[in-house]
Amino acid sequence: MIPLTHIRKNCRCRVRGSRGRQRRRNEALGFVPGEELTVIQSNQGNLIVCLRGCRYALDRDQANSIFVEDCNEES
Repeated sequence: MIPLTHIRKNCRCRVRGSRGRQRRRNEALGFVPGEELTVIQSNQGNLIVCLRGCRYALDRDQANSIFVEDCNEES
């Protein structure tokens, strides 16, 4: 598991969990374990991601609280 901020642009990943004070907000937005998302744009840790066909803008703190696994590395 790695923070979402470590995923490169145009890479897919799967949400594994969320931690910290942002957890409830992340889960309410749909960042729940098992959901797949794609990083659309990354700028110094601030991200735009696509989740369930919707785009979300995440600041660095919120993106760091979402932990994912890289789908591109699965065998």
